[in-house]
Amino acid sequence: MSESKPLGIDDISGFDFVKEVLKGDPTYAINFDRVQWDRENKCYVIIELLLCDEKQVVTPYSSHPNKYFHKNKMKFISLWEVSQKLEANLFLINYAKKGTANEDKVLFMQVTDVNENNITNPVKTIDIEFTREEFSIRFRALNARGKKN
Repeated sequence: MSESKPLGIDDISGFDFVKEVLKGDPTYAINFDRVQWDRENKCYVIIELLLCDEKQVVTPYSSHPNKYFHKNKMKFISLWEVSQKLEANLFLINYAKKGTANEDKVLFMQVTDVNENNITNPVKTIDIEFTREEFSIRFRALNARGKKN
């Protein structure tokens, strides 16, 4: 049986290409950061990576989609709707770039509901704070559950 290959080069070029061909038009789509089958739980997993830039006042531990839902609500609504149609688990991951003050903070959020009519708490999550290494261990375990036997 063939194995999957390790991650290599970035596919940022795909994002750049879509940006170029849209020529400034607003997008009505979302990009998925990661979709995989979870053999253990017999369901798909959708993972959305949320970068906390060092210029922001929030950290990966303190940021949450509810703080900026009004700016990016269609992203979270769409992710939720797709996860429901696929009967998938939806995970949001706050992280900071390596080499920044908050590089060792990773917030894992399991989304339990998204309701745009809930003004104070539209994105409901179960949150777990990890160090980068702790998250790596958990993420590698999740990744391994995508391997076919």
